[in-house]
Amino acid sequence: MALLITGATGHVGLTLVRLALAEGFDVVAQHRAPVAEALKEELGPRVQWARCDLSDAFSTAAGLAAFQIDVCVHTAAVPNDRIAAGIPWETVQTNAVATSALLELARQQGWRFVYVSTGSVFQNDMDLSVPVLEDTALSPRTLYGSTKAAGELFTGMYRNQFGLSAATVRIGFVYGPPLVPAQWDLPRGPLVAFLREAMLGIPVRETSGGDFVASFTHVDDVAAGLLAMIRAPELRHAVYHLSHGRNWSTFEVADAVRAAVPGAVVEVGPGTEPWTTWNRMRGPLAGTRMLDDAGFAPRLPLEDGVAAFADWMRANPGHLKR
Repeated sequence: MALLITGATGHVGLTLVRLALAEGFDVVAQHRAPVAEALKEELGPRVQWARCDLSDAFSTAAGLAAFQIDVCVHTAAVPNDRIAAGIPWETVQTNAVATSALLELARQQGWRFVYVSTGSVFQNDMDLSVPVLEDTALSPRTLYGSTKAAGELFTGMYRNQFGLSAATVRIGFVYGPPLVPAQWDLPRGPLVAFLREAMLGIPVRETSGGDFVASFTHVDDVAAGLLAMIRAPELRHAVYHLSHGRNWSTFEVADAVRAAVPGAVVEVGPGTEPWTTWNRMRGPLAGTRMLDDAGFAPRLPLEDGVAAFADWMRANPGHLKR
């Protein structure tokens, strides 16, 4: 089975490439920017690299024409509102138009299509204790949320009107190797920011932010869940949630970081800022559809995921000081 992974050099995309190779898939790795030769050599000959701009339908069709593809996992996107705010038209093209172009190729060539979306399609005020199920009505308000919601609607339309084996998988607040930003990246939440500083021996003393909550999910769980969707006998639903079904607060993140890094100083006060500067809080993504149809549930709850990430940082210290 030939697996097309878009955004193959991104956080989720590259993790998925590595896992797919380990599990015997042949991979077509779509990318827009040049790829380092060292990475190509590391991943080996079972990865075929396809350079094209997904926002250009003609470039996409031409760039992928040479490959025999059976299934596509579409991870490529402008990934959050902080970035999207500076490039609104490019965000529309990348997150919405490119998705429709890929869906049309999937229709013509008979691919299974898994669209990777986000919990940010839910942006209304809500009771944070109430789980957000897969059939909850979309409520985007921002550029990022709206363009990702548009991709969901296109995916559902191709499924319903043309009978495409297609589904949306929503994820949220993904963390884990190799992504260790050198500066705090507010849309990604507090976990990687706190853990990196703890690993470097830098005290974290924040006067607010402890009440911020999110469905933190380790990138290894995300990649494993997406592969499970590829293998599922049938995509019986249009939407699936890849999530633990609960939120964790920044207070709990701080506890997990202190447990993973003995002696770390991580102090947090009440409130939600600065993490709600670019993020709108919501109830936890929840539902059993992925377990029912693909036999998958995430395996790394917060404390285990943070501990695994800390172990990776210890083994790869160069990523902490870039």
